Amino acid sequence: MPQLSLDCLTLTDTPPDQLVRAAGAAGFDLVSLWTGIPIFPHHGVTADNRDAVARALAETGVGVHTIEVFDLVSEEALESYRPALQLGAELGARSATTINFANPDRDDVVRLLHRFAAIAESYGLATSLEPISVGHTRTLKDAAHLIADAGAKVGITFDFLHLVRTGGSAEDVRAIDPALIRYVQVCDGPLEVAPELAPAEGTVARLLPGAGEFPVSALIAASPTHAIFAAECPDLARMQSGATPGQRALEAMQALRSVLPAINHAEA
Repeated sequence: MPQLSLDCLTLTDTPPDQLVRAAGAAGFDLVSLWTGIPIFPHHGVTADNRDAVARALAETGVGVHTIEVFDLVSEEALESYRPALQLGAELGARSATTINFANPDRDDVVRLLHRFAAIAESYGLATSLEPISVGHTRTLKDAAHLIADAGAKVGITFDFLHLVRTGGSAEDVRAIDPALIRYVQVCDGPLEVAPELAPAEGTVARLLPGAGEFPVSALIAASPTHAIFAAECPDLARMQSGATPGQRALEAMQALRSVLPAINHAEA
């Protein structure tokens, strides 16, 4: 069984120390943490809650895989990320996740990706690039080409939602060098979504693995078995239903484990 992570977006209403404790109680090995500017109240790690997060990590034995999320928008932005990278490193993070959301200049992004990887490495962090359907680097192929052109030590974070929303398939996953894919974010959803709902879907309207129409088993079977598999399933409706963070973390773990036998099938 690979290591399993609870992505912080799954519990967007939950302070990070409580996220860690919910993850530990549910049996997750790892979490991701949001150390950049938070997009939800109380969601991010800050200087004010850092000590509480560190205690929760120490008391649960949960580790931090990646810190999120750093847009390759400008040199000034990269320099502004240093405090967040340092904070993540102090909490034991292994990696930092980048995206190309706002920058349409590919040559500039190539340069910025190389530079970001060097900055992250100075804090002891690896770098992963996540292609996102609402950005400028959208597909696994786009990400692989960008990494090659940057000539940097960068891996790929592979998110089921963004693959499906860009028309991708398991064959697209198999076409990528397996060594590049380091972190796999598992979720589910309808095969089609209204265009006006697409921008917010990733942060408020994902389904648990097995609860929708994505080819979850095929995508898992196509993923390299060395990767970390993460539940990234933010669901505003479930949050508003009154379910506790602990209940939702446990549901995410149960759903993730229910679809992971596809890995064993792929190895057979």
